[in-house]
Amino acid sequence: MNDMRPVPRSRRSDKHAQQQTPSALRPRARYNAPRQATPAAQTEQPEKARPAKKKASGALRLVILILLLVLAFEAFRLVSARKELADLRSQRAAEEAAYEQLVARHTVNETKPWIEKYALQNGIEPAFVAAVILRESSYDPRATSNVGARGLMQLMPNTFEQVRSALGDSAATFDDMYNPETNIRYGCWYLGYLSRIFDGDPIEMACAYHAGPNNVKLWIMNYAADQQNLQLDEIPMEDTRYYAGKVYDAYAIYYQHFYPDPV
Repeated sequence: MNDMRPVPRSRRSDKHAQQQTPSALRPRARYNAPRQATPAAQTEQPEKARPAKKKASGALRLVILILLLVLAFEAFRLVSARKELADLRSQRAAEEAAYEQLVARHTVNETKPWIEKYALQNGIEPAFVAAVILRESSYDPRATSNVGARGLMQLMPNTFEQVRSALGDSAATFDDMYNPETNIRYGCWYLGYLSRIFDGDPIEMACAYHAGPNNVKLWIMNYAADQQNLQLDEIPMEDTRYYAGKVYDAYAIYYQHFYPDPV
């Protein structure tokens, strides 16, 4: 009797049969398992937040840059201000030194009492008399000009005669103009005479002392803007304009430093 039981297959033959089964007949997985996220993939998630962070850091850099520029500008301005202040102080010190030297050249010597005495007698400022003497002779009592003027105030022969006659000083001679006190006495009388003509105007008095009162009267009529007061820049003669300016400058210094009280 034939044995109808199936012949068992070996495990090897079963495996072989499985290997020979077409791939199409193999059961497919119901779903694909997700791959485990790699570190690189994990870092890709916050990409959306990066632009905001970059923008914030860029704004911060800009603020810092602006602050640094402001600080640099303020530092530069401070250094410039300090330099300007140092230059200004140096300039002022130089100007003060030059002014002190200028004041030192304005002589005040033994003639001071005579200047004050005879200026007071003739109603004029001692400072103005001192300025005329400085400009005329630099306080040299023996000074003689090339046109014959003599002494501290450089009186001309015709001016000497006019003053001697007014003072009734018949015994005086032109040689007496080398005597410091006599010269100042005569010169102050003549300045007082000019002061009465020109109402004490120092510019017009200086011009008249240098060029004569008649010339100054003509200049006032022809060149003064108001035909009453002659200004320094309205003097038509260059040498007289220069002379009057020097006398006026010296007058200011003498008044400020040596003869502050008016008569």
